[in-house]
Amino acid sequence: MSTGRRYMASVLRRLAVPATLIPLSVPVGLYAFAKLNPEKTTAYAKPVFLWLCAKLKTFHQERFCVLKEDVFSGLKKQDGRNLQVLEIGPGKGANFEYFPPRTSVIAVDPNIEFAQELEENSKQYPDVKVTKFVVAGAEDMSAVAEGSVDAVVCTLALCSVQDVDAVLGEVKRVLKPGGKFYYFEHVRHPSRTRTQYLQQLFNPVFYSLGGGCNLTRETWKNIDKAGFSDVKYKMEDNVRPKFIFHMLYGTATK
Repeated sequence: MSTGRRYMASVLRRLAVPATLIPLSVPVGLYAFAKLNPEKTTAYAKPVFLWLCAKLKTFHQERFCVLKEDVFSGLKKQDGRNLQVLEIGPGKGANFEYFPPRTSVIAVDPNIEFAQELEENSKQYPDVKVTKFVVAGAEDMSAVAEGSVDAVVCTLALCSVQDVDAVLGEVKRVLKPGGKFYYFEHVRHPSRTRTQYLQQLFNPVFYSLGGGCNLTRETWKNIDKAGFSDVKYKMEDNVRPKFIFHMLYGTATK
């Protein structure tokens, strides 16, 4: 090897360590700050964190739409004139485009402040009517009668509920016989060890800043043991960052 090449190799070796450590220091520093100063982290970092999560969802919107088209394909084919759908955590009504015309919707969310925002945004879907807004956690939907809805919809919400099994019990209770539960959630990767490690590492940050969001839930196991007569689901990991967006989606029939 020539003197010039040996010199360049030596320089690159010296730069390799700082070039690796500097990018790593940012997430490590944020993680340490969040662990040591939870109150300050919530006050200063939470708005930025939620903005970043919203941007990530927007970035993947096209891919999410493809997956949701698959999830809701059976629902869209139904006659909406007599269709009663209950949606858990409807947000701004982003799923309304997948509901058939004339669908009636019961919205369930613990935050009453979302009611007005939902009403405003749902105007772009005039063929879908929100008939009731229930202020409650999905673990206790006692304001909704047993066996009264044709379908329950839940997207990107089971990650942050307090008790997944209790929610699924309520889903079964409010569904009519033969009614379907449509779900679209991010979950713990079922097999990839590296991804599981990253999810476990970052879970405290997402939980504290993301409104109780969990990266490590194995939601498919909860659905499997919930007592539905038929469960169908798929998984999708072609969404970045992969340690967040390992998607579980499908249907469960009462």
